[in-house]
Parts: sequence; structure tokens; C-alpha cells
Amino acid sequence: MKKNPLLRISEDAFRILLVVLGSIFAVIVMLFSVLALVKIQEQDIPGASGFLFVIFVVLGLSRFVTWLKERTKLSFIRFIVLLVLDIGIGFLAFFAKDNVYFYSICGGVFCLTIIISRVFKLIQNHKARSIVYNSLIILFFALLALGLFIPFEPELAFIPMVIICTIVIFSALFEVLSNAFSQLKVKTLFKIIIRTFAFEIILGLLTLIVAASLVFMYFEDGIPTFGDGLWYSFAVVTTIGFGDFVATTVIGRIVTVLLGIYGIVVVAVITSIIVNFYNETAGKRDSQELKEINEEIKGKNKNK
Repeated sequence: MKKNPLLRISEDAFRILLVVLGSIFAVIVMLFSVLALVKIQEQDIPGASGFLFVIFVVLGLSRFVTWLKERTKLSFIRFIVLLVLDIGIGFLAFFAKDNVYFYSICGGVFCLTIIISRVFKLIQNHKARSIVYNSLIILFFALLALGLFIPFEPELAFIPMVIICTIVIFSALFEVLSNAFSQLKVKTLFKIIIRTFAFEIILGLLTLIVAASLVFMYFEDGIPTFGDGLWYSFAVVTTIGFGDFVATTVIGRIVTVLLGIYGIVVVAVITSIIVNFYNETAGKRDSQELKEINEEIKGKNKNK
């Protein structure tokens, strides 16, 4: 089992530790962003600025986890630059209080941190898809930064803070999702689905959901819009059953039954595909680890 030189623990344990730390930082940032939005809604700008200070200090510290994942000179430089900027934004927000200009500067510099992060991503990855994706993000936040650097009127001083907190919440949510799906081989799974009959089943399910939503919208008085029909269809297919919408007509109930049965079939098929794939993957990984352990034992025996 390979050990990490930083903490002298196995690579698997080190990976899990980083995932846990990243998730904890993301949840803390989300929590304080929500609290800041509550304070803004209550027109308590000084209170919100205190929460913003905590948000950016934690964001700066979370950059350390990103560096630990990559452990390169370039990622270390990015960590230091972004750490300094994040803490600087935190202090600006803390001492801003009722100063409109400070909040505008905070918003602009925050966008600048995202731009700098994406520039480092471009330097690390020169693939066409990465260039297009990161360039679009850089362009968007560059335009947003220009807008946020312009001072707002005193009664609109909270707008940059709302934008910052909203972006931070979605970024933290994305981080949590990335950690949750970090070990899922999404690309491989997608290829498997495309090359098997599962693709036709999923396509059929999507078509059925759209058709059923139209039926519900037309026949069910309690499901007035197409969006409500999609929401109800999702609840039926996933067998969640929120209960906010209910089919009352005969045709609506028949379609609901068909959706439920087809949803169960799809879940069973997709689940079997995922389980089989990961069983094969785990088997190969275990075989490789056993091979490495045997080689290590043989090496020790030779040395004796």
C-alpha cells in the first residue's frame, strides 16, 4: 500500500481526509453565506459584513486543501495568491460597515479571485475543451467584476453582497457534489450507457415523462402547467411521491401507474449497470493492490 510522504499515511486514507476537509469547508461557507443573506434581508449590513469576513477567511483556508490534492509548485503559487486575496476581501468586508465603495470593491476583487483561479487552470490544462470552458468563465466574471467595481447607491449597497453570497453558495454546493461524485467514473458510465440498451430505456423514459406531463397539464385541474407536470412525473418516476400534486382523473391515474412501473424498470437496469461496472473496477483495483503487496513482500525477502 503506497504511503503519502506528507502525513505518512496510505494514499487512500489521505484522499478520504482531503474529501472530508473539502466538504467541511464547503458546508461552513454555505452556512455563513445563508446567514449573511438573512442579515441582508433584515437590513443588518454590519452583521452581514461580519459573516462575510468569516466566509472569506474560510475560503482562503480551503485553498490549502486544493493545493494538497495537486501538490505542485504552480498550485502552491495559486494557493498563496488566492489566500492573500480572500483574507484581504474578508477584512474589507469586515471594516466596510456602511461604506458603499468597500462592498463594490469586495465584489470586484472576489470576481478577480475566480478569474485568477481559472487562469491557473488554463496554464495547467491546454486541451481545447478546457480552454473554451475556462475562457467563458473568465469572460463572464470579468464583465461581472466591471459591474461590481462601480459603486452602488447607498440604498443598494447590499447588491454586491447578495451576488457574492449567491456565487459562494453555488460554488460550495458544486464542491460538495464534486466530492460526492469524486470516485464515480462519469465518462465511463456515460459510454457504457450509450453502448448498451440502457440508452434506449433512458431516452424512452424521458419521452414518456414529457408526454405524460402534457397529459397531466390537459386533464388534471390540480396540475395546471407543464412545469408542474414535469415535477409530478419526476416524483412518480423516482417513487418519492411528494404529495404536492395528485392525479384525480382516470386517465391521469393510468398514466401515473405506467410512469411508476417504467421508472422502477429504469432504476433497476441503471443500478445493475453501475453495480456491475464498479464490481469489475473494484476487482481490478484489488488485484493490482495484491500484486503490489506481493512484490513488496518478495522485495523484503530478497533483502533478507
